[in-house]
Amino acid sequence: MSGEDRAWLEEHVLKGGGLLVYGRLAEELEELEPEEVLRELRAAAEAYLADGESRTALAHARADRLIEVLLARDRRFGYPEPFCHRGCAECCHEVVYATGEEAWRILDYCGREGISLDLGRLRRQLAHVDLDERGDHRGGTTWSEQPEADQACVFLGEDQACRVWPVRPLVCRAHLAEGSDRFCRPRNGVENPEAHGISYMELAYLITAVFTIHRDSARKTLPGLLLAMA
Repeated sequence: MSGEDRAWLEEHVLKGGGLLVYGRLAEELEELEPEEVLRELRAAAEAYLADGESRTALAHARADRLIEVLLARDRRFGYPEPFCHRGCAECCHEVVYATGEEAWRILDYCGREGISLDLGRLRRQLAHVDLDERGDHRGGTTWSEQPEADQACVFLGEDQACRVWPVRPLVCRAHLAEGSDRFCRPRNGVENPEAHGISYMELAYLITAVFTIHRDSARKTLPGLLLAMA
C-alpha cells in the first residue's frame, strides 16, 4: 500500500514539491517507518480535501476534537492537564504561520465582529522576518528585538485574550504547554529550553498535510498574509 500512498500524495498533495513538516513529526521523522508516515499523511490529507469549501473550518473542528480525545486518554494515564487557556498569552509573541484560507477566515470574522486590524504593527512585525523575493519566510527572525508592544499578535486584546479565538489558526490550537506558560515565548524563534510542551503526533500529521497542500501561502506567515489581503 505504501507505493499507492506515495503516488496519491505526489498527485494530490506534493505535486513535485516537498513536505512542510510540522512539530513532533519533524522531530521524529527519521525514526518512523516510511510506510506509517505515508499512510497517516494520506489519511489526514484525504479527509481535509474531501471537505471542500468548508475544509478549513472542519479542520479546526477536527483538531479541537482530536485534542479533547487525546487529553482524555492522557488523563486516564495520569498525565497532567495542559496549562493553556484563552488569556494565557506568552506564545502570542512570536511569528505565527497560517494558510491563506485561515487568514481569509480571520479577516471575515474581524469584519463581522467589528475588530480593527493594526496594519502598522503588521508592517513593523514583518520587517523583523527574513523573507525571500516571493515573501516566503526563510527561517531567520529578529522578532524579539521589537518593542514589547509590537511583539504581541495584533489580535491579542488588552485583557491578554485572543480576539479571534473561534477562528485562530491550527498552530495556535495545537500549541499546548505543560504546567506553566512562563517559558512559552521563544527568543527570535529559538525555543526556551525550560519550556515543556505537550506534542501529539496526530496533530503533527494533520498540520503537515494542511501546510503542504497550502505551501504557497503557509510560508508567508500570518502577518504577511493579512497585509496582502487587507
